[in-house]
Amino acid sequence: MAFGVKFAGDDRGAIAILSAVFMFIGIALAALAIDLGALHVERREAQGASDLAAIAASRDLDHAEAAARATLEANNILRITKLTVERGAYVADSALKANLRFTAGKTPFNAARVTVEKNGALYFGHALHSGPMPMSVTSMAATTGVAAFSIGSRLAAVRDGFANNLLSALLGGSVALSVADYNALLSADIDLFKFMDALATNVGVNAGTYNDVLQSSATVGNVLAAAASAADANGNATAKAAIDKLARQSNSKSLTVPLSKYLSLGGLGGLAVGTPAPGLDATFKAMDLISGAATLANGAHQATVDLGAAVPGLLSLKADIMVGEPPQSSAWAAVGEVGSTARTAQIRVRLVAEVGGAGALLGLKVRLPIYLDVAYAEGRLAKITCSASNSGSVDIAARSGVADLWIGEVSTAAISNFNGAAAVAEAQMVEAPLIKIKGRAHVAAGSTAETTLSFSASDIANGAIKRVKSTGLTQSIVASLIGDLKLTVQVLGLGLQLPSVITAAVGATLAPVTAPLDQVVDTLLETLGVSVGEADVRVHGVRCGAGMLAG
Repeated sequence: MAFGVKFAGDDRGAIAILSAVFMFIGIALAALAIDLGALHVERREAQGASDLAAIAASRDLDHAEAAARATLEANNILRITKLTVERGAYVADSALKANLRFTAGKTPFNAARVTVEKNGALYFGHALHSGPMPMSVTSMAATTGVAAFSIGSRLAAVRDGFANNLLSALLGGSVALSVADYNALLSADIDLFKFMDALATNVGVNAGTYNDVLQSSATVGNVLAAAASAADANGNATAKAAIDKLARQSNSKSLTVPLSKYLSLGGLGGLAVGTPAPGLDATFKAMDLISGAATLANGAHQATVDLGAAVPGLLSLKADIMVGEPPQSSAWAAVGEVGSTARTAQIRVRLVAEVGGAGALLGLKVRLPIYLDVAYAEGRLAKITCSASNSGSVDIAARSGVADLWIGEVSTAAISNFNGAAAVAEAQMVEAPLIKIKGRAHVAAGSTAETTLSFSASDIANGAIKRVKSTGLTQSIVASLIGDLKLTVQVLGLGLQLPSVITAAVGATLAPVTAPLDQVVDTLLETLGVSVGEADVRVHGVRCGAGMLAG
């Protein structure tokens, strides 16, 4: 008994025991601290690599997952259990909560969200935690690619004063530019933002943004003066002289231009006027800027052109041109991100040709009224692909304007009303005391389907123009109409089936003028910026902003 009491009261060695216990706890805590620190470092490394992967994915959205995976491998991120790459649309709007700015799966894609799930490494903690240590990191990045593009055929050749006649009708006055003048305008490159800076000065916007300029009131004279100033700044004195001559010869100062329908600058429109180097090297031909303004500026949206002297074989040829407003929030040239659109205006043309009759119609005049209703063509910026060198390629989804082509009579009031289709009556082609010939033809052309046009970096640098074709015509416009022409005749007031001899005479009369009329129609429409069943697209410049982290 005395021995037990003595032993119980003996505390020698307690410190050693406690030290051993606390040493074990200390070692365990140190091991845990090392593991937690290592996991924290590993998570930060994974987050950094995930950020880089998201940026890589946003720069190559067509191969987003492959780009992200390659980036993670290059950064030696191991033990990945799951990689999720989501493409979507990101809106940089500070008014939205951060979690609402990205919508996965929404097109057009401009961003990628990358989620990396992996197992963290444990060095000492296996005794305390037998399973893996999962971690997850998420990153999102958006691209800032911007492109400038336009849609519509522009005047590509000068023939027999045709352009002078048309510009005189659209702008008033008496335009008499030489072939050398037109060639100067067709070849002169004008920097878009130098043009906008000069336009701001001409319309009196000395402080503000480019959008303020586009919302201001301007005349064709302002546009011509700005184009001349930009051409001069580029050292192109020949183009400047041609533009100055056009301004003197036309009534440009009295015609207003709806600038919001003329150009759209997208996000770059918010830049202050005079901002140096907005990062987009975009140039337009001087003739593009002039013809675009002329088409939109005609106050009554109607012009009459006498083309009789321009077409051999015709007694006379007159054209009435009606230009509709482009669709709302649209312009013929646009600067913007993926999803931006550019559209031509709807064009209606009535051509009335008179031809000297042949064969049984010798001595009579054959009248051929042609009516063309060409809907607007559209180009949509479908994709911007940026390379590692920051050079870019661009895809434009384009469709031509669907056209209704007629031989028939249509009133000026009908073709001036763009709210509905114009009624087309049978054409009075020959009217003489003993014979009356009427005719009618209708051909439709074009398609509502989009065609993707791809522009490489060299295409953009070289100013390449690409064309989408969907005419549905088996031959040229006038030839197609004449091939569909159905004729009736009245002799001495009696309705009779047209005799074959007169049918042959009509054919013999119209055949020699078919090709010249087709050339007139093509040139007229191209100068107005449209074509039947075709759409010309040019990408004027692209800016490849690097993918940036977003949230």
